Amino acid sequence: MASGRLYRRTEAGKAAWQRQDARVPIEYRRLLGLIEGDMHTDSLRGRFARYTADEILDLLDELVRQGLLEAVEAKEHHDLDFTNNFSLADLRKAAANS
Repeated sequence: MASGRLYRRTEAGKAAWQRQDARVPIEYRRLLGLIEGDMHTDSLRGRFARYTADEILDLLDELVRQGLLEAVEAKEHHDLDFTNNFSLADLRKAAANS
């Protein structure tokens, strides 16, 4: 499910999720509930397992079209697993100081 985009709820998407708006299909609301902050499609794969990667992308694109999500291009500086924030030397130094 390679996608260079990150998804986040819009104010309308946040409101639809919080109110559990019946005008928004349940599957869309479930997906909206999984989106917290900027979220990559890989993070959704395990949480929305009954759908294929392409189906999840289609759902996300539909939510973007409806204005419930916005998509932004992931940049190299988006370090979603935070591994680029650490070096072995820094970790050893922090451990020695504690």
